[in-house]
Amino acid sequence: MKSKALLGILGGMGTAAGIQFQKVFFEICHANGIKGDQNYPEWVYFNASLAPDRTDAILNIGPSPIDYLVQSLKRLQAAGADHVVVICNTAHSFREPIFNEVPLTWIDLQKETATAIKRAGYSRVALISTEGILKSGLFRKAIAPLETQYIEATPGSQTQNKLTKSIYDSAIGIKNTGSTVSADAVGLLQEVVDEFDVDAIIAGCTELSLARPLLKLNAVWIDPLEIAAQACLDYWRRNANVEKPQI
Repeated sequence: MKSKALLGILGGMGTAAGIQFQKVFFEICHANGIKGDQNYPEWVYFNASLAPDRTDAILNIGPSPIDYLVQSLKRLQAAGADHVVVICNTAHSFREPIFNEVPLTWIDLQKETATAIKRAGYSRVALISTEGILKSGLFRKAIAPLETQYIEATPGSQTQNKLTKSIYDSAIGIKNTGSTVSADAVGLLQEVVDEFDVDAIIAGCTELSLARPLLKLNAVWIDPLEIAAQACLDYWRRNANVEKPQI
């Protein structure tokens, strides 16, 4: 039996999002005609749950996750992974120093999302995300070359505070309520998405993907998890190394 490329999935940031990605990847594989046990991609998943919070690190209020993520990726590399997808948008802020230590090619969530936006021709998009992503500017930079109006919340604003609470709050935040998204978190997110008069909304934090089925949207939901899952399938089908990132 011919063995195709082995995909590494680095999750655990948070754990629910990593599990969700595997479900999304499975569904996209099936939607693309894959069925039967032996026809699905092989992948190895590492739940990197001990990674220090990426947003805290970017805001200089917590330790860096770099050393831990380097060690986690080395474990995926040792397991035979030759390509990885990192299920945390904010972790991409540390991609360059991590890649210097572990030269596994990442599927770039922000670059792939920008490509999808260009392909769809959206004229006005909004980002909802962690404050760490806002400070990093990763989506802003990826979308800047497009003829697309880009909107994001202002750090420290009421809108961003609602997003932060819906993700991180110890009582209602998506990171803390297990497999259920609380009604309070959904309410805060609904208030945020209702603020934007746009063609599409980018879910710039992987936890937000879990809330999508519970929201009423007047815009297209752009989910980097779904986009990355399709990119993973495309890579696996090519069974060849993609171009190394320019860093």
